[in-house]
Amino acid sequence: MSPRDLRHLPAPQPMEIILDEADLLASGQEAAYILPHHPSPLLPLLQQQGLDFRFELSGDGGVILILSRP
Repeated sequence: MSPRDLRHLPAPQPMEIILDEADLLASGQEAAYILPHHPSPLLPLLQQQGLDFRFELSGDGGVILILSRP
């Protein structure tokens, strides 16, 4: 899975894209996104959708958000 780089987009576009695509995830599917920073405002919204998430460092100053639907 290659993460989608959303760092070049202005706020709130990355959050809107992630929420729209997260809504389409089927059970067992994952999606990953590279973001410029930790997306604290997004996390409660992902939890409301019943999604699991974790973070990895991108290695170039960003973070990789990995979503999955249990």
